Amino acid sequence: MSPLPTTNTEIQLQSPGERAEGLSPRTASTRWLGFAGGLILAALLYTIMPDDVPHDARLTAAIAGLMAVWWMTEALPIPATALVPLVAFPLLATGTEESPVTVDSVGASYGNNIIFLFMGGFMIALAMQRWNLHRRIALLVLNAMGERTAALIAGFMVATGFLSMWVSNTATAVMMLPIGLSVLELVSEAMERKGVIEKGSGAAGALKTKFGTALMLSIAYAASLGSLGTLIGTPPNALLAAYLSQEHDINIGFGQWMLVGMPLSIIMLAFTWWLLVKVLYKPEVTTIPGGREVIRGEIAKLGPVSTGEKLVLAIFTLAAVSWIAIPLLFEEPPISDAGIAMTAGLLLFLIPAGAARGVRLLDWESAVKLPWGVLLLFGGGLALSGQFSSSGLTDWIGEVSAGIGGLPVVLMVVILAAAILFLTEITSNTATAATFLPLVGGIAIGIGVDPMLLTIPVALAATCAFMLPVATPPNAVVYGTGYVSIGQMAKAGVFLNLAGIVLISLTTMTLAVWVFGIVY
Repeated sequence: MSPLPTTNTEIQLQSPGERAEGLSPRTASTRWLGFAGGLILAALLYTIMPDDVPHDARLTAAIAGLMAVWWMTEALPIPATALVPLVAFPLLATGTEESPVTVDSVGASYGNNIIFLFMGGFMIALAMQRWNLHRRIALLVLNAMGERTAALIAGFMVATGFLSMWVSNTATAVMMLPIGLSVLELVSEAMERKGVIEKGSGAAGALKTKFGTALMLSIAYAASLGSLGTLIGTPPNALLAAYLSQEHDINIGFGQWMLVGMPLSIIMLAFTWWLLVKVLYKPEVTTIPGGREVIRGEIAKLGPVSTGEKLVLAIFTLAAVSWIAIPLLFEEPPISDAGIAMTAGLLLFLIPAGAARGVRLLDWESAVKLPWGVLLLFGGGLALSGQFSSSGLTDWIGEVSAGIGGLPVVLMVVILAAAILFLTEITSNTATAATFLPLVGGIAIGIGVDPMLLTIPVALAATCAFMLPVATPPNAVVYGTGYVSIGQMAKAGVFLNLAGIVLISLTTMTLAVWVFGIVY
């Protein structure tokens, strides 16, 4: 009997796993090599370390090496690798009679208060997206900038940079991109009249011009640079605050960080605008006739400001002001930054939106879109750094690195900023920060330097990667449109990387030293 023919119904009954697309041979090979390489490196680190180093310290070094390789090659999904400490340390570490290594002790890192600060920040961002408040803010900024191309690009950068302080840089880039493409549709008409592009080529032709390149890159770069300004703007900033609080009892306030991060963010944004608009990709047209009308048309599509938008804006403003003002008003604040964030999050679930009956400012269907993987990554990084300290590995690293204490501190800061900045071109910025913060913190202790002085440039540099599409999600989003080549991105990115090294080093040695009272 011949087999029955396969029907569409039978195909639809296949499980999601059966329907999943396989990896490309290159990606599959990279991940298998990374998986094996991580295990090999872990074994080597454990065996080559001196015998007088405690078992737990050698184990921590081995697990750190394994996680670093797996994170960099994505042998496992990045959040999955972050779960390794929760399994490996309770299973393999001995601990002490007073402080045994258990799932409870390791798992405490996955509930660190900084994780709840970030969670609350994400809830505010999701509420802004739910009510299109982020889009209205962006369009109002663009409307204020006029019709000059240079000013319009500045407007895109200001809007993108501001939003990425509060909303994830990926979501910000994804939102700003279609607005940019709408503007390019209009620019194409002006360029056709001037003969800059062929008639009928439309936005596709405009995107191949210097203006199109500058606009696309400005969105990608501003999404990363704006996030430097706040603790919740980018995961490495939050990881730094959590690491310093957990391991060194150093607390970084939300407002304190803004005093350090905001000036760096603003200067880098200004330099990026100058580099793109005045040096590398000077626009072929100086004005866009009707540009303001296009933006106003987009604003009109949003309709009148809704009650939901007003309420979300009020809660967002209340949270931002509280983060800055409460530490200034109280010597011992009655509520932490994480408490403020979660209060704002709960208010979003509680307050009616003034729309249909029972509709709140935030519902769980929206909140479930939280990047839970990033929160797990926080926990894994903090669990790893906690084991660095409790196992004695930090002390051993300090002893081994004591010899470099003779190097000028400024030189060490520059070297760290450069190394991390170029490393994160090919690795996850959060994973890079999670791996290197405890390592660099141990070196700082060993050479007698305030750990903040070496860990701050690590966190800042981990976010600043501009040369390659894989460096940051905003770079990948813009490159994925097909309108920016790797060569164009690398051309601008190399100058931004060099500027980043200089400005991060200067920020660390001046603003950070002043704001946090660092002595060196």
